[in-house]
Amino acid sequence: MPNQTKILNKDFLIRLDLEDVIQFITPTNSTFSNYVNHSIIDILSESDVQKFELFKKEINEKNVVLNYEIVLKDNIRCYFNGYADQTIKFIIVLFESLSDQGAFKKIMKLNSQQVNDIRSLHQNLQSHDENAYEEISKLNSELLNSRRIIEKQNAELSKYNVLLKKMSIEDSLTGCYNRRHFYDYMREKILSSQKDVEMNLVMIDFNHFKQINDQFGHDAGDRLLINFVKISRDFLEDKGEVFRLGGDEFLLLTNHQKNEDVKQLMIKINQEFFKHSMISDLAYGIVNFKVTDINNEFDLTSLIQKSDKLMYENKNHNLVTKMI
Repeated sequence: MPNQTKILNKDFLIRLDLEDVIQFITPTNSTFSNYVNHSIIDILSESDVQKFELFKKEINEKNVVLNYEIVLKDNIRCYFNGYADQTIKFIIVLFESLSDQGAFKKIMKLNSQQVNDIRSLHQNLQSHDENAYEEISKLNSELLNSRRIIEKQNAELSKYNVLLKKMSIEDSLTGCYNRRHFYDYMREKILSSQKDVEMNLVMIDFNHFKQINDQFGHDAGDRLLINFVKISRDFLEDKGEVFRLGGDEFLLLTNHQKNEDVKQLMIKINQEFFKHSMISDLAYGIVNFKVTDINNEFDLTSLIQKSDKLMYENKNHNLVTKMI
């Protein structure tokens, strides 16, 4: 609440209705302007509520009452100077006592035209306030609409970001992870954990895949790639991931710790895969490794190369076997 020094020279005019409710305060930025539509009792100190009742009684009897000392909230002292006009009362609040009460009394005796002018002025002020409120409401509405548009755009942007991320890590044909994401996945999910566990990496290549493309078309080859990923995921369940390196080359990363378990897994995948192709089967190389032994991208590349070598040995062995 402002102190006494700040309130000096900030005198103001109050208009009351019959119920002693403040209809307006002029100037509108006066100390108690926020009490408009409140009872005048709300701006008085509790000790001077009764004193105001005496002031009100005098103003009803005399029409004009001057220099009536009143204490407002926070012990702010001032002087009420009142004028009654039928249904309303005007109170001029001064923070210094009158020096010329006679002259001020003449000023207070406003004629009807002056009272009407004050009423008209108040109505104009209200009209300006309403226009300002309408403008503010309009601006708020425009701001709300702009906010909704921005939120919608942000939602669209978020959706596109998710789509872009999905596209950057997934193979567009089969839906499994791509080659680039293999390294990120290993670094972020596997190597960072540094758990003392064993895992297996399986390099896979399709035998006779070119024959399928040449004989039945590339659409048939694409369907076979898609079926392979579905079959692998079904057998892996939650124990590994599938990555497409390119063409018909894939990597399976499994949580199976025993090499024998992975061999049995690949036999099942190969058998199911062959049911769909009837021509192509799988060549694969399995490498068992400890997570704690893999420390960088060079180690990962070496791991892939090792599994790739085993896969080609498996492919050549099957070829020789069939020729024999």
